[in-house]
Formats: sequence, C-alpha cells, structure tokens
Amino acid sequence: MIVNQKELAQCLGISTRQVRNLRQDGMFQQAAGTRGYSIEKCVQEYIDFKINAEMGRSASISKEKIQAEHEEVKRQISVLKLRKLRRELHEAADVEAFLSDMLIQFKNRLLSLPTKMAMEIAGETDVNQIIDTLTKDIYEALDELSEYDPDDIDGQEAGTYDEMYEDEDDEDEDDEI
Repeated sequence: MIVNQKELAQCLGISTRQVRNLRQDGMFQQAAGTRGYSIEKCVQEYIDFKINAEMGRSASISKEKIQAEHEEVKRQISVLKLRKLRRELHEAADVEAFLSDMLIQFKNRLLSLPTKMAMEIAGETDVNQIIDTLTKDIYEALDELSEYDPDDIDGQEAGTYDEMYEDEDDEDEDDEI
C-alpha cells in the first residue's frame, strides 16, 4: 500500500519532520513511479532502525562504512600512483609547465624564422627554391612540437618494480602507527 508522508508518520507514531530526517539519512525510499511510500517496506525499515539503535549497532555500521570508504580511497590512490609510475599519468602542474616551456620555445623559433629566412632566400630568384627553403624551415620548427618525452615532463624516469613496493611499504607502516 502506498501512503504519503503524513500517513507514514501517523502509522509509525512519529512526526512528519522525523520522516523527512530519516529519509535524508537514507531510509524510506519512495515507491517507484510515485511520490508516496510503500508502507510495508517503511515499517520494516523503521523496526530495523529502532532495533539497531537499541543494540548500538548503528555506530558499528557507520564505522564499518567509514572504514570501507577509507579503503576505497586508499585503493584509488594506489591506482593513481601505479599509473604515475608507469608514465600513464602526470601532475597537472608538471604538464602545464612543460607545455608552457615547449610553446614558448616554439613561439621563439617561429619569430626567428623571418630573420633567418631573409638571409637564406635573399637574392634567390627561383620561386620553387624559395618555397622549398621556407617549407623545410617551417617543418623543422613544427618537428619540435612532436618531440614528446614523458621523462621531460616531471624530470623522472619510469618507475621500477622496487619503487612501487617501497611506496606500499611506507603506507603499510603509516597504517600501523
């Protein structure tokens, strides 16, 4: 049977505000496709809630939940560290610094082309030779952009097997303290 919030509160002998508070805490899910509550499920949930509150289980349940979340965060951190050691992941600040430096060098290279090219093509009368010279120097400047090396980004070499397990040993020691 589907009931509204006020009817649910009356059946359970609590206020509508308490129903709202318990709903915010994750109890009393609304029935699918309606704005009401399934009285059968809500009564059972409320009985379980009261029993757990009497026996003090809610504290241990929340502690277990917090521990599980903590373990999940540690797992995610381990995955990120592994990806970093495998050179699949870089710090955002390192990538930003690397790209800024690379683009500044590229800009300077492009800005120096007119001076360099003026000396090379001065007096040249063959248009095809001028085009070839310009094209060659432009491609040389563009080649700088294609020279990506992950070790240049953060100045480290790819991690080794020993390094991966050194970090884990450090974490295990921290957990024991």
